[in-house]
Order: sequence, then C-alpha cells, then structure tokens
Amino acid sequence: MQLAPEQLVLGKWFEEFEVGQQLVSPARTVTESDILLFAGLTGDNAQVHTDEEYGKKMLFGGRIAHGLLGLGFMQGLMARTNYTQGTGVASVGWDKITFDAPIMIGDTIRAFWTIKEARPSRSRPEVGIIVEAIELKNQNGKIVQRAEHAIMMRRRPK
Repeated sequence: MQLAPEQLVLGKWFEEFEVGQQLVSPARTVTESDILLFAGLTGDNAQVHTDEEYGKKMLFGGRIAHGLLGLGFMQGLMARTNYTQGTGVASVGWDKITFDAPIMIGDTIRAFWTIKEARPSRSRPEVGIIVEAIELKNQNGKIVQRAEHAIMMRRRPK
C-alpha cells in the first residue's frame, strides 16, 4: 500500500511548539573521516583540518572540524529526532552563528535547542515560523557552536 505524503507525519505540527520548549538530540562522535569527507566535498582543504602535524603546532593541538561542518552536524542531529519529519516545509535561515570552541576528532557532540519564537506566517496561512536557539555541546558539556534557526512548519490540517 502506497502512503500519501500527508500520512508520513512523524514530526510536530506548528501548533505543538511552545515558546520555551526544550529539545535534545542523540549524540554522535566526530571522526577523521567526517572532516576529510567534508574537506573533499567543499574543497576546503585548509591545513588546520587536513594536516595533523600542522594542527599539533596550532592553538588547539590537533586538527579541528570545519565550522560549517559543525553547523551541518547541528542540523543533522536535530533531524535525527524526527521533530520536523512530514511537517517541516523549509529552512528560512540561520542567524547568530558562533564558533565558541573547536570540534576535535573524537569529540562526541549533541544538539540542545529551545523554541524562541512561534508565529503564524503572515503570507501563508497553512504554515507558521518557528525560531530555535541551538547549542552544540561536546562530551564535557562545553558549548562548541551556537546558532538561531528559523524554519517554516506546516499547521495542523483542519
């Protein structure tokens, strides 16, 4: 039996989000392969990411993940919770992105986020906009990245 897209809803509808609501993702460990694959995909082969001997001599004592890879991890970890599966329409934008500490090979990271704003769309009555304040933390609870993310969410059908 073929399911229609509207039957594949695992995520939360716009109306289920409340300002102040907190969510947390599963964790994942950052590998050397993650960093090298990202370098190859983007063409950013800076030594701080790809040269261990160079990295050892730099500020952090080893190679670090790309800042934008951390942002990708943030998005992927959040997606693993299925909170927007079937209800998320589109990412509207990322804002206030900060790289607070390095993400090192072997770090285990997790995303923590809070609903900062939830408002109906002014131009599209079938959707609302959610703004999330996100922190990406390592295994020691240290914040390595922060960002705000706005996402367009489907409203519950009547």
